[in-house]
Formats: sequence, C-alpha cells, structure tokens
Amino acid sequence: MVPTAPLFLVSSTGVIACDAPPSLGENYFRAIADVTDKPVTHLVYSHEHVDHIAGAHLFAKDVTIVAHARTAELLSSRKDQRRPAPTVTFETTYTLEQGNQRLELAYKGINHSIDNIFIFAPRQKTLMFIDVVYPGWMPYKNLGVAVDIPGFVEAHRTVLAYDFETLVAGHVSRPGNRADVETQVELVKDLVEAAEQAYASLSFPAFLKQHPPGRSGKTAWDLHQGYEQALVSQMHDGLLTKWRDRLAGTETYLRDNCWAMLETFVVQGKPDISGL
Repeated sequence: MVPTAPLFLVSSTGVIACDAPPSLGENYFRAIADVTDKPVTHLVYSHEHVDHIAGAHLFAKDVTIVAHARTAELLSSRKDQRRPAPTVTFETTYTLEQGNQRLELAYKGINHSIDNIFIFAPRQKTLMFIDVVYPGWMPYKNLGVAVDIPGFVEAHRTVLAYDFETLVAGHVSRPGNRADVETQVELVKDLVEAAEQAYASLSFPAFLKQHPPGRSGKTAWDLHQGYEQALVSQMHDGLLTKWRDRLAGTETYLRDNCWAMLETFVVQGKPDISGL
C-alpha cells in the first residue's frame, strides 16, 4: 500500500505527533527537525493498525502516547514491541492541549476499524481521519478493508459535520478537502443503490434454477460464489463508466468494493444513506 500520511503540530512547548507509520521511520523525525528543534512530547494513535503506528517504538521512551481505550485493549493482546501501550486513554472525547496548540480527539463508533478516532485541529481547520475517505482515489479493496460497512458509511456523515478545510486521510498522494468527501459520498450512495438493484434483479433461488446444483458437479454452496460474482459484475459494469475517469484506481478496486457492499447487505445490513 502507499505510505501513510501522518500529522504533527508544533506548539510553543513541544511537538504533538499523530501516528507513526513504519514506512516513514527516521524520515518522520527529519521532517519534524526541518520545522523545529522542539522535542516530541505527545504521540496520538489514530487506531491500532500496524501500517499506521508500528514506528512508535522509535520515539523517545518518555513521550506521552494518547489513544482510545479500545486501541489500548487491542495493543495489549497484540504484544508487538513496535506499538508501545498508550499512557493516556479515553472513551468518548479527549482534548489535548500543549502550549499554544489544541487537538480534539473523538471516538464516534466502529468504521474502518473498531477503534478508529477523529483527530481535529480546530485552529488549523484540519481533520485527521484515517482509511475511510481516499481523496482523488477509489477506496482500497473492500472499502479500505473496513470491519463495519454501515459504520464506514456513517463516518462520512460525521466527517462532514466537522468545520474542516483540510483532511489528512492516509495512504493517498495528497490531503483532501470537503469536495473529496462529497465525491466519495456520491460513490458510496451509488454502491448502496447498485447493490440493492442487483439483489432485486436476481435472487439466489432464481440463480440456482439457471444453474442447477449437480449438473456441473457443483453444490449450492459452490454456486453461491458464482451468484455473488454475477451480482458483482452487474454492479461493476453499471458503475465503471461513471467512475473510471473521476477516481484513480477505479479499474483496480471497484470490483472488490462492489463485493464488500453486496456482502454487508446480508451480514451487517443495508447502510443508511438517508440525508447523505
């Protein structure tokens, strides 16, 4: 995957770093040193994933690590020395004030991961929210490997409720803005509607009548894969023309994202797109 994009703020008394991608390593500290000679006093974890915080062990041992309580629980079970345990945790909200800088941390529920948080710098009107919105790009496969697709969809509503101008989203080649979020909302709505239409057009019993079990040596269990792929192809073919020139990576990841949306209808339920 493309390297992640962390955020750091320089205050009058020290630096607040957000995430510690292992892909950046010592380059992270060089970037900070290019701006200030103040020490890093705090490190904020957006969530527990290795690709975002497995460089945390490179920070000074006395740095204060702030994370959601669920992140702390997960890291306790991982036993990964690259991802030190947080020293400060919170359940719902936490305000981090260091010198003349302020970060507002908030947990709004499960989305990309069970512990992913919103990190907002109000003075800079900058929101850091990782692995949900992909500015300028089709989301990574299976909607960013989201563990909860309805929560992933709902998170877009939450993002737009913030008064932000710049979005630090992770992985892609540039920061985002409100227009990028609105574009992805349009994509999400298209995926939900396409999945609903696909299910309405062909039920599994109807598919089995077209492809009777046993005739090809396959069971109904085997044929369910063919059924899902038929629905995915219907969704993919209907959406490809619209999105291939609007979001980079569409031809690579659209099919996977169609499958993820289809699957959530029968596992977690149809996402709520009302009012989006």
